[in-house]
Amino acid sequence: MAGPLSWAAAFVQRHRKGLLVGSCAGLIGAQISYHLFPDPVIPWLYQYWPQGQPAPLPPELQGLFQEVLQDIGVPSGHSYEAFTTFTFQPVSAGFPRLPAGAMVGIPATFLGGTLSNTDHAVVVHGQRVNWQSPAGARLRDALTLSRDAQKFALAKEVVYLESSAAALQAMLAPACLVGTWALGVGAKHTLGLYGGPMNLRAVFNLVAAVAGFVAYALSTDSLSHALEAWLDRRTAALSTAYARGGVEFYEKILSGNVALRSLLGSHGEKLYTPSGNIVPRHSFRIKHLPYTTRRDSVLQVWRAALLPSRS
Repeated sequence: MAGPLSWAAAFVQRHRKGLLVGSCAGLIGAQISYHLFPDPVIPWLYQYWPQGQPAPLPPELQGLFQEVLQDIGVPSGHSYEAFTTFTFQPVSAGFPRLPAGAMVGIPATFLGGTLSNTDHAVVVHGQRVNWQSPAGARLRDALTLSRDAQKFALAKEVVYLESSAAALQAMLAPACLVGTWALGVGAKHTLGLYGGPMNLRAVFNLVAAVAGFVAYALSTDSLSHALEAWLDRRTAALSTAYARGGVEFYEKILSGNVALRSLLGSHGEKLYTPSGNIVPRHSFRIKHLPYTTRRDSVLQVWRAALLPSRS
């Protein structure tokens, strides 16, 4: 066992800079590839296929999306393409400034008529929704958004794409990797571990890797929180109608999650809190801001926008 381990340690020591550069490139590529090539990746994941065929984007939703682009003031040279998704919320990916452009998926439920038929089959977490039940009726109401709420949901995705925040998010993993490597090498030199037993260096490397992952997790969550708060405020600041729509959007998400909590039984209680927030999967990580926090943030922007008109 000592032979292969010694050879591997010597190989890493000899090519550590090349391995570091390759690892960083791989991390960036893994996180940003679908933004560089949103088509066909995003439609393949989220395209709505109602009867074995991809659903075309209805003219009503296309017009709504173009109205959002005009409200934000997106330059004519930026490329966007919209399509219909099976999701309850919009999805997006890409860089509108690049030739491949950006794609925004608009939920089929935005049409309204999709849920008007109570026999329409919707499967959530492997269970078909019973629209006749009180929780099913509440979920159908939560999925029915006003025009202002729909515009807020779409505008939030466009603001995200225009900010190129995806590139910033993709840089966190390689930055933490480089920081962990630099601090680890410096600490080993300072402590004189390179002249000590290999097992001691292996233990130190394991501890450094765990510390690096914790730093990455905390920095990723902090960036996500800051970005989500900024997106909500930036989108709500477009107009009073957008702020009002944002409050409704998050209220409907909370109401829908409460309905799903009831529909899914014990499994729903593990996924959603009684208020409608998502239960964190990890005890030490909260990857996203609670929906109640996001609603209250948009509500503050709406109230601030109403003050001048009242005075």
